[in-house]
Amino acid sequence: MSDEYERDDEEEYKPPIKPPSMPPPTIHPPSQPPSPPPQYQSEPIAPTRPPQAEFDAVSGQITQQQNTISNLQNQVNQLNSQLVSLRTQLSEKENSISQLNGQLQNNRGTLENYQNQINQLNNEKAQFQAMIPELQSQLQQLQQENMALQQQIGPLQANINKLQEELSYKDRRIQELKEPKAVMPSSLAQGITSQEQSIGSTSQFGPPSQSFSPKPVSEGIGLSGRRICPNCGASGF
Repeated sequence: MSDEYERDDEEEYKPPIKPPSMPPPTIHPPSQPPSPPPQYQSEPIAPTRPPQAEFDAVSGQITQQQNTISNLQNQVNQLNSQLVSLRTQLSEKENSISQLNGQLQNNRGTLENYQNQINQLNNEKAQFQAMIPELQSQLQQLQQENMALQQQIGPLQANINKLQEELSYKDRRIQELKEPKAVMPSSLAQGITSQEQSIGSTSQFGPPSQSFSPKPVSEGIGLSGRRICPNCGASGF
């Protein structure tokens, strides 16, 4: 500081210099680029520590935000799991739908077959219903024929009974004739022959007028109504 003051004093006590009579020629200095303006660097400001309450509040907010982010991340994970599960279920449902569509097509084909069968059965039913009157007429005709045959059965059965009686009588007669007997009189033989012829003609042309009923055999009388000789075994009227 003393050196600066001394220089100022010396400059003050120097005698003034007279200017020359002629001004010296002006010399223009070389053009120089303008110097950039000086840049002032701000001095770093020392960070001031916030108060403890504000720091705790900000720390609490950060912790709360982290918890919120963690909860949201968990929810996102759960939603992703649900999405995967729903996609799996959707795929299963689509497969089930495809199977059901296939079954539906099969059922439709089966239903069409059943409908065709029903239509065919209805046509057959209509044909049978149209045949019912004719069948009823045939049934009535057969019933009438049956009644007529039933009416014919009685006389035929009576004829059969008579023929069976005649056959039984002839069998007994044949057995009687096969037995050894004495020579019969000619009149007795003729009577037997005529009676056999009458019986044969009756069985040939029709049933006898009266049914044959065997009578109890009395002593000396055969089954044919002829008298039998107890000595020789000959029979006659």
